[in-house]
Amino acid sequence: MHELGIATSIVDIVKKVMDDQGATVAGAVTVDLGALSGVNRSSLEFCFDALTKGTPLEGSHLKIEEIKPRARCKACGTDYEVSLDDFRCKACGSTDFDVVAGMDISIREVEVE
Repeated sequence: MHELGIATSIVDIVKKVMDDQGATVAGAVTVDLGALSGVNRSSLEFCFDALTKGTPLEGSHLKIEEIKPRARCKACGTDYEVSLDDFRCKACGSTDFDVVAGMDISIREVEVE
């Protein structure tokens, strides 16, 4: 379960932000989660909650924003939102493309006090 490793990294980053800001309380942690990242949302939330129990992060929570997949067609250059059941270019029908969004996971914002 790689969600545990990802949650551990998120917790470590939040702790660093808290240390850097002299904060004692963490609130919402907004995470952008690509639809093609392979990360299970509920498993990530479960792991984050388990890792923060009994720590200064207890009570904080993940706010997960799903990032829809986008591609750029190599044939015609069109940028388009990918449908998970059809990756063809919406303009020309080509299947030769690069995924340009929706595969990553990143922390967008950390609320601390």
